[in-house]
Amino acid sequence: MKFNEVISNKRKELGMTQDQVAKMLHVSRQALSNWEKGKNYPDMDTLVQLSQIYDLSLDLLIKGDKAVLQKVQDDAEILRKQKRLRALDISLVTVIMLVVLFPVVASFFGNRHFLNSHLIAILMLILIMYIMIASLWHYHLAYPGPIKKQAPILIPKSFGIGLTINPQSPIGLAIWILLMILLIVIFIPIIF
Repeated sequence: MKFNEVISNKRKELGMTQDQVAKMLHVSRQALSNWEKGKNYPDMDTLVQLSQIYDLSLDLLIKGDKAVLQKVQDDAEILRKQKRLRALDISLVTVIMLVVLFPVVASFFGNRHFLNSHLIAILMLILIMYIMIASLWHYHLAYPGPIKKQAPILIPKSFGIGLTINPQSPIGLAIWILLMILLIVIFIPIIF
C-alpha cells in the first residue's frame, strides 16, 4: 500500500480529522492533505511523529512507497552533505586562526627573531593554498558532478559574495591548477 493511502486510512480508522493530526504534527492542514493525496511527502522528523501518532512502524510507512523511500534517502544525503560542508568551514576557520594567531602568540612571548620573512612566507603559502584547496573542495561538495565542456568559466561563489572560477569547466580547472603552481613558484624563492 502506498504511503498516502496508509496515512489516510489510519487517520480515518482512528476517527481523527486532518486538522487534529496537523496540529499534533505542527504543520498546516493543507500539508497533511497533500501528503494524503500523494502530492508530496513529509520530512524524516515528521515521519517519525506520524508513526508515533498512528502507532505504525516506520518500515510500514516508508517501504510501501518508493517515492517516500527516495525522499528519505535524498534528505539523508542532504544532511550528510551539510555536515561535510560544516566540517570544511570549521577546518577553514581553524587553519586561518592558527596561521594568523601563531605569529601573534610568538611575538607576545618575546620570540621576535622567530618571526622572520621565511616563516611569514611559509605561513602565508599554507594559508593561501589551504583556502584555495578548501574552496575547491567546498564547491565539489556543494555541486557534485563531472567536468562539463559547456560549463561557464565564472560562477557564483559557493560561499561569500561574487564570482569564482568554475572548477567543473575544463578551462576553469586549468586556471585553478595554474594559480596553484604560480603561488608555489612565487613563494618557494621567498621561503628558501
